[in-house]
Amino acid sequence: MADQIVPGVWWLRGTRGSNVYLVEAQDGQLLLVDTGFAASAPGVIADLATVARGRPVSQILLTHAHVDHAGAAMQLREQLGAQVVAGAEDCTSDGRAGWVLHEATGRSHRARRVIQKLLGPVAPLPVVIVDRPLDGEVAVAPGILAVPTPGHTPGSYCYVDEQRGVAFVGDLVISHRDALTRPMAVANVNDTLYLASLHSFAERAPQMGCAGHGRPVTEGFAAQLRHLATLPRRSMLSPFGLLQRARRLRSFASEIAHQRR
Repeated sequence: MADQIVPGVWWLRGTRGSNVYLVEAQDGQLLLVDTGFAASAPGVIADLATVARGRPVSQILLTHAHVDHAGAAMQLREQLGAQVVAGAEDCTSDGRAGWVLHEATGRSHRARRVIQKLLGPVAPLPVVIVDRPLDGEVAVAPGILAVPTPGHTPGSYCYVDEQRGVAFVGDLVISHRDALTRPMAVANVNDTLYLASLHSFAERAPQMGCAGHGRPVTEGFAAQLRHLATLPRRSMLSPFGLLQRARRLRSFASEIAHQRR
């Protein structure tokens, strides 16, 4: 069964790839944040049967267009009858389907051979129809604010539950047991833009943060984010940096390859 982070916010189980969250807006409608790989769809449906208890999910909010976050979006759109919401800069216009996701990836994501050694075969992002492409900062539901944070992908977004003080941040940061970290520079389409987005969002972040990978941070999230935003990028050749990066990459690969139970 899903873990309740605070009343009205759940961390779903049975998923693989990225974390999947369910949040209740101020008007009572239910929203999913991210979907994991395509194989996560049955786990999401099973958890919704327990948590939502027959209530419909109205929107699927995607933080960005990487397959580990959006892989199950089309299946869930069809099964739940929910609208898919994503940043317009992560979409492209398709003459037949309207707007669809476009998986713009950083250099590390292009290294498919390396990723497949860590995770096994990774299917490309399937066609995902986007019903509501986002442009700028906008409320997607009562009390739920979409904030653009481009850089990891061109159309990356964070979603903020303003009433509860919870941010759903996708890959803006990765939540390890000991600290929050940034995606590696090579994982970002535009690292300079990403760092600017991190600094900007850190200045307004709430006290709780739900990252796409790792455990939710239920207190002190804003302070951790502001501290992280002040740190310079470490040289790739730094011995300490290499060791720490290798440990965290191994932890990340293990998490993304296994189903959350």
